[in-house]
Amino acid sequence: MKNIKRIIAAITALTLSASTPILTYADFYQEPATIKGVLINSESEVAKAAELGVSQVITNFPISWAYQSNMMHAYESYLNALKRAGISVTVIVLNDWAVYPYNPNLLPVSEPTGASYYAFNTLNDDGIRATREAADRVTKKFGNLVSNWVIGNEINDGQAWNYIGSMDIDSYCSHYATAFRTWYDSIKSTNSLARVYIPFDFRWNVGQVAGFKYGAMDMFPRLNQLLRDTDYGIAWHAYPEEFDNPIFSDDRHAMEKSNTYIINLKNLHILTDYMEQADMLSPAGTPRHLILSEQGFTSVSPAHGGECQELQAQCITEAYQAAAANPHVEAFMLNRLTDVPELVELNYAFGLIDTNGNKKLSWEAYKNAGK
Repeated sequence: MKNIKRIIAAITALTLSASTPILTYADFYQEPATIKGVLINSESEVAKAAELGVSQVITNFPISWAYQSNMMHAYESYLNALKRAGISVTVIVLNDWAVYPYNPNLLPVSEPTGASYYAFNTLNDDGIRATREAADRVTKKFGNLVSNWVIGNEINDGQAWNYIGSMDIDSYCSHYATAFRTWYDSIKSTNSLARVYIPFDFRWNVGQVAGFKYGAMDMFPRLNQLLRDTDYGIAWHAYPEEFDNPIFSDDRHAMEKSNTYIINLKNLHILTDYMEQADMLSPAGTPRHLILSEQGFTSVSPAHGGECQELQAQCITEAYQAAAANPHVEAFMLNRLTDVPELVELNYAFGLIDTNGNKKLSWEAYKNAGK
């Protein structure tokens, strides 16, 4: 009888293993060789990124894609192409309005407000459950292909990039911390080595503006109090003060004082000095991970007579050198590999390749930066 039971148990185990896939995860972190990186958003750009010699890329993932099988398959193929190329990947998770037909509970509002992206809904239990489900859906699919995750975009601008509604800064930080921790727990359960980042624009001190816009200086202590037990990192956007002018060295609002209006590559040490404070250290007692996840230097500037490719190349080189000189910087991501027509119309020609596919002077400058 015992032998029969063993045979039945063995057959059952084989049947289950054949019919029920067992998901397994392995800790994974692809350490980049240098801080040099760039924004790309498609598999077609991977070869160019490899040719450029970047060690890492940053890429967007609108959450609506998580509910479309064709987009999930395409994105997985794209991430695998980057892994084969030996390029470390940072993914920005964005809550776009297009998710509404698939999972409206992910959104904090029932009607579009005109915001580019929305906060993950933490206003009610249904929203928190939806956020957890979405995080699990994404991280279980891509967890072994992504080294870094950025949760949202420029959260200190709640009007355009992380809309949840008008509220005081304490409530706003509390809601973001809940969303961040939900994603953080899901990411770490899949890959404990992955790093997870809170994103900010360059505005450090704007005062506690009621409603939608907040200074990063005011948000840092509040978020740190709520998340200090996690190994959160900072994703900073170190643009020049004027997006249509590539020169940052004379930016008048990037000042040499702790309450400066903006922090960019002219005065980056203000941010890293702040991060070295004892209260801001990670649970391991070290400064938090810092990536410069978005900055662009235009090749078309009205202030310099229109096209200014040489100036763009010069400023990119200077910016990279400033980033590399700061020991806390783990990534320097240019926005972007290829120009976007809509941005060029605003004189934001940040790409290293123009809209016709021609490499600018900045291509060689960036390729050779740091050599």
